[in-house]
Amino acid sequence: MPETRRKKIPKNIEEEILFNSNHTCCICRGKRKDVVIHHMDGNNSNNEQENLAVVCLDCHSQITGPRGLGKAFKPGEVKRYKRAWEKQVQDKRKIHRPRIYYGKELISQIDIIVCEIVACSKNKSRVEELLDILYELHLWRGNRELDKKILEGFEHLAIMSGLSNLKVANLLAEKAWVMCWHFVGPDDIPINKTDERHIVRCIGILETLALFNSEFARGRKVSESISKYSENFFEIGVWYSNKKIGKAVLKVYEEGLKACVENKQIKFPSGYRIIRQSLLKLRSLIGEDKGKWKDILEYRKKLLKKYRPI
Repeated sequence: MPETRRKKIPKNIEEEILFNSNHTCCICRGKRKDVVIHHMDGNNSNNEQENLAVVCLDCHSQITGPRGLGKAFKPGEVKRYKRAWEKQVQDKRKIHRPRIYYGKELISQIDIIVCEIVACSKNKSRVEELLDILYELHLWRGNRELDKKILEGFEHLAIMSGLSNLKVANLLAEKAWVMCWHFVGPDDIPINKTDERHIVRCIGILETLALFNSEFARGRKVSESISKYSENFFEIGVWYSNKKIGKAVLKVYEEGLKACVENKQIKFPSGYRIIRQSLLKLRSLIGEDKGKWKDILEYRKKLLKKYRPI
């Protein structure tokens, strides 16, 4: 059987990955060391940014080389190192911006931005620009009231885009995730109850997208995005030993699968397969601590049984 040819990482993605990591290994963070770009899932053709991590030659050998009695770095570990380091680099690059107190005026602007997104929903580049503005507001001016208003806008857009606009739905799924990507584990970023509610609400946006996309728009790529980011959120739940987050993620799968099936017949086959395959992966994300996650695994098992192929 001929060997699958490795797809070269596009130059723009390679440059972005190296810049995001400050051209530094995300594991040892050693300065002035030669680095390579590692494919975390082992698939050299998967050049999505989330699958690429910058590591030095020494750490790369500890990921891919024989370790004897030693333990090699696992994909989940490398992913955590990547996110934690990229966040640290991003934080160091931030320019100090004094907090401006114009809460009501700023919050009213969010409604205007959301309305504009709805109005120009066919213009993908403009929608992406406006969603980036909302994310920047969260990043630079974020507080509880402002973030709540942004997520309200996302929830409204999730229904609208899930009904008919696949491009907006795809972008929105990504934005729901990036609002939380910085939660890389309790050792680096502890979370409180407010953070937990924020994460669960972002997962709720994926749940709404899963329901309306599977029921109405039936976009294959949207199902792929929802599943991918649901897996990311589930990892956050595992890292923080937070079963409330884990249960919220399972609701995404439940709503997606339920909407794919009608009268015991699968009406959205491609979406059904994507969602089910992603749900199957969650067990491996838990790792060795399966006893603590017994009720979550039981919930997952019931979903797989209830919505199994006919």
